[in-house]
Amino acid sequence: MPAPIKTAILGTGIALNHLHWPLLRSLPDMFEVTTIMERKMAGVAKALCGDGVKVVATLDEVINSDVEVIVVATSDGSHYEIIKKIFNAGKQHVFSEKPLTYHSPQSEELEALAKAKGKILGVFQCRRWDGDYLTIKKLKEENKLGAITNYEVFYDFYRPADVAVEGAAPPEGVVHWKDDPSQNGGGIYAVGTHTIDQVYCLFGIPDKILGRVWSVRGNGVQDSFDAYFMYPPQPGTHIPLFVRATTNLMSPLEPQPKFMIRATKGGYVKHYEDDQWFALDRGEVNSDTYGTELKERWGTATLVQPDGSFKNEIIPTERGDYRQVYREMAEAVWANDPSKNTVQVSSTIQVTRMIEQALKSSQEGRWMVKGKDY
Repeated sequence: MPAPIKTAILGTGIALNHLHWPLLRSLPDMFEVTTIMERKMAGVAKALCGDGVKVVATLDEVINSDVEVIVVATSDGSHYEIIKKIFNAGKQHVFSEKPLTYHSPQSEELEALAKAKGKILGVFQCRRWDGDYLTIKKLKEENKLGAITNYEVFYDFYRPADVAVEGAAPPEGVVHWKDDPSQNGGGIYAVGTHTIDQVYCLFGIPDKILGRVWSVRGNGVQDSFDAYFMYPPQPGTHIPLFVRATTNLMSPLEPQPKFMIRATKGGYVKHYEDDQWFALDRGEVNSDTYGTELKERWGTATLVQPDGSFKNEIIPTERGDYRQVYREMAEAVWANDPSKNTVQVSSTIQVTRMIEQALKSSQEGRWMVKGKDY
């Protein structure tokens, strides 16, 4: 195995603490985090990562160092300019938090720039390795439920208060970027990039798209959304496929719903969020149970029997593993081969286009139609 890849992480917010730092530390044969960029130099990086990591205040310091991969975990709207600057310098590969950008043409530009510079551009679509999503993917591949006619995925919370700031608090009178409509693209980018990405991976590009975005907390950020996708009938049925991806930040339910699927031979219902985020917080990333789910949280399939009756069957949740997205990034960097990444930039661009059409639909109050609008 080649030497561990010297890596820098940009940003000291939630993504550093809960995701990138614990995941990268769990793969010491692949990555060595040597540098953290903390613009405010408020001591957040040192407190989390210790004295063995160099903390710098500027992107130039990172680019001019000996790091090989730069993980971009800054505010979502900043990704485009930062990644463009890194690639134009021509030294480092980039691994970006999702969304890669808020605009598909910008993502296309970054994809082309990475190719021109001979560098790897990876995107952190870690929820392709959610255990519940992998379970649904398996149910679909095995045709256990028959042809899917209705698919709903939820990513709901109950968060009536302002966002909890992690990292250095903004100066007095300065609004945190997640509470600023001019900087925050809203829930459809924050979490829709995960759920709509899963929709795209399962079903591809839809024939029609309808979107609705709104603010439930009244600060102007469109923090909640409904996105509807219409597809042709799947093999084995004449019924068109109707897909819904939704997030509501004022959902007073316990447990929160996660998936509801109706198909020609049965259905599937699942509650609870994938546990990996919380397991990373608990320091369990290298434990034997990481990525597994408690039996009492498994979903239920209702299967239609030959006599027309129903039979419920508990479906074990597949084991998830967010580490895989980083394992593949390491292999891609070592081989200088972007095909090693399951998450291709081209697929994330398609998801951004779906989001763009959902937002346009919300503005215009109509269905967006393939071949006409996109």
